[in-house]
Formats: sequence, structure tokens, C-alpha cells
Amino acid sequence: MGHVPALDGIRALAITLVVVYHAVMPLHFGGAGGVDIFFVLSGFLITTLLLEEHDSNGRISLRRFYVRRAVRLYPPLLIMLVVVFVPISVLMGLGNALWGTVMALFYLMPVGAETGADSISAYAHTWTLGLEEWFYFVWPVALILLVKGARTVHGRRMRRALAAALIATFALAATALTIEAVTGHMSVILRACALLAGCALALVLRRSDARAQAWHGVAGLGLIAFSVVHSSLVPLTTVDTLAAAAGALLLIVAMTRGGEGGANGVIRRVLSLPPLTYVGRISYEIYLWHYPVLCLFGVLAGTQFLGVGGISAAASLLLAAIAFAVTKPLVKGLRAKLPV
Repeated sequence: MGHVPALDGIRALAITLVVVYHAVMPLHFGGAGGVDIFFVLSGFLITTLLLEEHDSNGRISLRRFYVRRAVRLYPPLLIMLVVVFVPISVLMGLGNALWGTVMALFYLMPVGAETGADSISAYAHTWTLGLEEWFYFVWPVALILLVKGARTVHGRRMRRALAAALIATFALAATALTIEAVTGHMSVILRACALLAGCALALVLRRSDARAQAWHGVAGLGLIAFSVVHSSLVPLTTVDTLAAAAGALLLIVAMTRGGEGGANGVIRRVLSLPPLTYVGRISYEIYLWHYPVLCLFGVLAGTQFLGVGGISAAASLLLAAIAFAVTKPLVKGLRAKLPV
């Protein structure tokens, strides 16, 4: 597929929604759906890469996948955990710092998020990282089994993989809606349906040469806007997260299969602006830093997040840029040495 700058722009949109969502608390801004946009993008891009590897080599290397993923994700995470450990220990307690570090380091925070045990942790945001890693312990293995021996993208095995991804996506979404309707509790773990939706889209586009329709980009932005507005008026619901995920799916189609003219072209040019693509490239680092920095500034100032949201966001952006600049050559060097 190659590099599509507009996809970095979608990442920038997602991280902006999440950072503002946290930064204005206790005001209620519906940016939590930015997480689901990230999930869709992650599922789409990783599945696309795995399918391209299968087409090129006739197989998918799990070793290559997991090692490269660890090399990309762990250095920025470790830097953040090391830097914030002492300030969090001093300002929020050693137990908080130790517990949060262990939960984040071993991707266990989804358990805390599901049970509510993460509510006073400066590491609470790492539930999304944990959920992704849980998912990627399962999906690549499943994909290998589903497409093993596939000779063409239109073959029976590829159809089977697509059917499995679609069925699993709708099953998780339906389960999430049912649980929320019965218990009033929104499951964070079942938001993995957005990851699966991105995987299913990668399989769909791999099998089809269809072009995006003129309405795809506008509809995608509209669904994301609905998620933001609706979840700003009422507490976040599963419908809001599904709307954000559906909007991300349509935007991806518009940005990867749309022409240069019309609404899709305009949206692509905006999302491809250099400031947005840069923010998108460092969005992982911004996500890592923004919440612990916000917690620390809030404790220092003795105020709610809204009082320190602006300065916290600016500090997080600076720290993320530094972390990205430091780890980028490290990651590149480690990847070059990998015997995979």
C-alpha cells in the first residue's frame, strides 16, 4: 500500500480527541472515541502488512511480527515509565507508581479498566495498549491459520478469513451492546471489536479494487462528529464508540481508495498537512505521556485537570517529540540487527 500521509492525519485527529477529552475534565468533552479510531487504524495497518508479507513470501512470520512490534513499542514505553516513576512516587505515592508501572509494563491495565481499579492511577490510559497487545497475541495466529495455503486474494481461504473477521466483529459489537443494555456497564475489553473491524477492512480492500465513493470521507467525519457531540451531552456509550469506529473505517477507505478531486480529495489534502502528519507520527508517544503529565500537573497545582490542561498538553507534546527523536534511531538500529 505504501505510506499514506492522510492516515497519519487520522492519527492526529484521534490523539487530539483523546488529549482534549482528558485535559478538560471535569468538563465533559466526547473525545474518548479517539481510542476506537486508533484501534481501527491499528487493525487495518497491521493486517495489511501481514497480508503483504504473505503475498510476498508465501507465509507470515510470527517471530518477525512480535519482535518488530516489541522493538517499536517498548523503548518509548520504558522511557516514559522510568522518567515519571520518581515524580509519581513522590506526589501520588510509591504504591501507585509501583502498581501502575507493573500493570503498564506487562499490559495488564485492561483488567483495572474493566473493574474500575485504575481510577486513581496515573497509568490508567495504558489499558488501550494492553488491549491491543492482548488482541495481537491472538489475531496474527488466527490469520495464519485462516490464510495458510491461500494462493490468491480471491481464494476460498481468503474468503474464510474475511468471514471470520466480520463474524467476530459483529459478535463483539452485539455482545457489547447487550451487556450495556442489561447491566448499564460499558465493557472496555469488548471495544476490541474496533480492532477486528480494521482487520476486516484490510481483508476487504485486499480482495477488491473498488474505489471510494464521494460520500465516504464526509460520512466518516460525520460519524466521528456524532460520536463527539453525543458523548459530550451524555456519558459515553457503546453506540458512540461504534460510531467513531465506523467513521474511521469510512475515512480509511476514502483516504486510500478515493480520488484527488471532490470531498475526499479535500479531506486528504487537509489530513496530509505536515503539522498533522507529524503529530500523527508521534501520536503513540503523545498518548504515553499526556495522562501521567496531566496527573502530575494536577497534583502539583492542587486543581482538576481543566486548570492545567493546556500546559500539560504542551508539555506532553514536547516530551513526546523528544522521546520520538531519541527512540527513532534506536528502533531503526535494532530493526536493522534483527535476524528475522
